[in-house]
Order: sequence, then structure tokens, then C-alpha cells
Amino acid sequence: MSTRTAVLLAAGRGTRLGRDKPSLLFGGETLLARHIRQARLAGITEFVVVAGRHNEDRVREITATVPDPEQIEVVLQEGPDAHAAAATGLERVTDREAAFLCGITDLVPDDTYATMVATAAAPGVTVAAFVLEHTFVGGMLDFHPGTLDLLRIVERPPGGCPPGRLVNIWIHHLSGRAFITQIAEATRQLGDYEEAINQALAGGSHGTAHTVRDWEAVKDETSLGRAYERFRPQDPTAAA
Repeated sequence: MSTRTAVLLAAGRGTRLGRDKPSLLFGGETLLARHIRQARLAGITEFVVVAGRHNEDRVREITATVPDPEQIEVVLQEGPDAHAAAATGLERVTDREAAFLCGITDLVPDDTYATMVATAAAPGVTVAAFVLEHTFVGGMLDFHPGTLDLLRIVERPPGGCPPGRLVNIWIHHLSGRAFITQIAEATRQLGDYEEAINQALAGGSHGTAHTVRDWEAVKDETSLGRAYERFRPQDPTAAA
């Protein structure tokens, strides 16, 4: 399968962190530039970056400084939240046979995009995942018994996602033109991307997990500290 497109969600306000996340410097590069670089290692040549009105100028500044900026389209989020951002991006790639949909605050190893392409469900969704080491306020994955075939995404369960479960990392690979269109339309109608995926899975669409060897989500200062511990020593630009 040839995947050439990635939708990167860069419209979040970083309220808990108190800083604009796309422009957060990590090992000498911004989080947004990090994901663009990593996706290009997988052969991605076309990017749709969804920005908010509060940070559109900054996002455009960042994308103008990375190699081959002409491959990057910056669009404004149409709607109030991350689900609207997902719909905004996906609506622009419904004619593609495959595309990534990614939140840029999830830090993963450099080869994640490339290895996901190699193992992608077709048609359907492949979700990056990691075995939780601590309780996580976010989403986790449920599977059909004895398999890594996705049953559903469980978003923000009461008490958080417990250690030992596979976390839902928002680096998703969607394949099949009809499937991408279905998810784009359902996300806009429902106002909920995860529910759109769950409805598709319940209707017989295929989903699988792709386990990564390391991960951290930048949510607040505590998780940012963990991210530096996990990734910065491995980053070739760390001295920059």
C-alpha cells in the first residue's frame, strides 16, 4: 500500500501545559516539525496541517521553515474542538486511498510512521498503541478476545486507563477511499471522531493495533518531563 498523505492536528490550545504545543521545542525542533520529519521517513509527501485561529500564524511560520514547505497545506479548524479538527482535515483527503490522522502531542520513535504503513489494515484503521505504565487520562483500546483486532476505542474511562492496557495513540492510519470518506462524514455528523471509528468497527470495518516501543503524550509539565527523559537523549538534534 502506498501512503503519501498525513493530516496533522495542530489547533490545540495547550491549556494544561500553558504553552502552544505545535511550537513547543523538543530536542531542537518543534513538535509539529518533528511529526513532519517522522512522516517523511515513511514516504509521506503531502501534508494537511489543521491550525486554530489563535495559532495559525505560528503554524505557518513553522511549516515555512521545514524542507519542501510547498508540500504542506495549512487549513483552519472548522468547529469547536479536536473532533472538528479531525473532520476538517479528513474532509480534504477523501479522494486518497490512504492517509494518516495524527495529533502532534504524541511522541513516538522515528520509525513509527514507516512501520505502521508496513502493517496497515486495508481497508480500515491501524492505531498506534503502547502498553500503559501508569494510569492515563485519555483513550485505551478494547479488542476482540485473544486478538489485536479492534473492538472499540474507550475514551476517558472513569478513573483513567489503567496500567497494562494498550493506550490509543492518536497516530491513526486510515486506508480505503470509502472508509476515509465514511469516517470524515461520521465525525462531522456525530461531533466525535472516536465514536465515528467505533461505529465503523461495529459495522464490520477492520481495525488493528500497531504497538510502538516507546511513547509519551505531552499533556502537562509532568508528562513533558517524562517525554524529555524518554526521548531527548535519543534525539540527534538534542544538542541544538
